[in-house]
Amino acid sequence: MAFVDPLAQDFLEQLAAAGPPPDDLAAQRAGFSELWQSLSPEPPPVARAEARQIGGVDCLVYWPDADEAPLPVTLFCHGGGGVMLTPEDFDPTSRMLANQAQSVVVVPRYRQAPEHPFPAPLDDCFTVYRSLVEDSGQIDGDGSRIAVSGDSAGGYLAAAVAQDAKRQGVKLPVAQVLIYPMLDMASAAPSRFDRANFTTHDALVATIELHFGDAVLDPRASPLREPDLDGLPPALIIATDTDCLIDEARAYAHRLRAAGVDTSYFVYEGQLHGFFSFGGAMPEGNRCVTHVAGWLRDSFARAPAA
Repeated sequence: MAFVDPLAQDFLEQLAAAGPPPDDLAAQRAGFSELWQSLSPEPPPVARAEARQIGGVDCLVYWPDADEAPLPVTLFCHGGGGVMLTPEDFDPTSRMLANQAQSVVVVPRYRQAPEHPFPAPLDDCFTVYRSLVEDSGQIDGDGSRIAVSGDSAGGYLAAAVAQDAKRQGVKLPVAQVLIYPMLDMASAAPSRFDRANFTTHDALVATIELHFGDAVLDPRASPLREPDLDGLPPALIIATDTDCLIDEARAYAHRLRAAGVDTSYFVYEGQLHGFFSFGGAMPEGNRCVTHVAGWLRDSFARAPAA
């Protein structure tokens, strides 16, 4: 078993002492949001933060204080298995990304399972992406420099949006950031069974059943199962060695590279699934946000502005 950072281990022990979650889904959602926010850093100020409708989908949008105009755009698809969490739960992370990447950050309030299972969450995120490509001026953004990003199930959504753009002939993102992504909903990889810190194989299976049902082999549900990865945008894939999803992240990085896609793959040691948003309790999360933001800035700099 991989080494677990002492701060992460303290959190795991507190979580175990709290006992099992409630059976009621509404109570689970409320409790998980409360837990998430308790681990988050203080939200920094940004130039603007507003609720907007983009392509008919409600979103939270963040603008940094910047001299450049129009600014590049980062579509951030939040995690939570497509079942839990909200854009508000990721407010500190979204603000940090906007400031440090010098990018407008758009967080879709996509429909969630089980009320709205696959492909509804993906359809909403892709609708927002396509609307930004077609009219980024609605948020004072640069439609020629749009990146997709996300964590966990949001990493799945970001990868699937990039693949959908290719399938549908929509302008591709200039970059994709996948943070401990869920990429194979039918996975039986070893890490699913020998790593169980915060996220476990059984918990993933329960979430996947709510979200994807019997569509787990569909490449739109499992981007790792898409046979043709040629031509996809450059990727930053971040994993943690304690996470049961690491084998999927590693396999996708390998397949992207084999397809000729410029791919950077980094493993954060001893960190938990979710740590990207946990900078209030685990400083490595804030360092990871800075890592992602720097990579995004470099990606935007390489892309021609409008």
